[in-house]
Amino acid sequence: MMDQKKIDLLKKLKTLAEQGVGGEKETAQKKLKQLMQKYDVEEEELSDETEEKYEFTFHGEFERRLLLQVGYKILGKKIKEKMYEYKKGAGKRTTRIIECTKAEALQIRIEHEFYCDLWKEEQDFFFECFIQKHRIFTEDNEEKAGKNRKMTREELIRMGTAMGAMQDKSMTQRIEG
Repeated sequence: MMDQKKIDLLKKLKTLAEQGVGGEKETAQKKLKQLMQKYDVEEEELSDETEEKYEFTFHGEFERRLLLQVGYKILGKKIKEKMYEYKKGAGKRTTRIIECTKAEALQIRIEHEFYCDLWKEEQDFFFECFIQKHRIFTEDNEEKAGKNRKMTREELIRMGTAMGAMQDKSMTQRIEG
């Protein structure tokens, strides 16, 4: 079952959409409508506690592991008995079935998508840090075509911190070792 904070959040969004004032009401209505359309959810289903089988697709080991983590976050330990593989695609997306309420399924979809996108952003950032740390970039920056922008102070600090946490290995050390 979805933790109480998530249930309260969805109910609050629905309440704000119905009873909010001014911009607060409009923003809540837009967000609720957007999420309901995106995930094909009816308003009454958000409060329905009936568990059904919902399909979740993913591609690759990382997204599989992330789906399990998000499922665990929302459903707790019961995720292991509520999730099973349905279809496995060779080089395609794999489908898992999770038995949960409509609200829980919505929350799992939203968070899985969010964390997959966030992971992709973090991978890009980590790659940039790795290239800088090990100084394996071209002089004319061909690889970064279209990405040449000034980094903010905060981004530079974050990059420096990440680079500092990386291993300090070189090809020379590897050859000598």
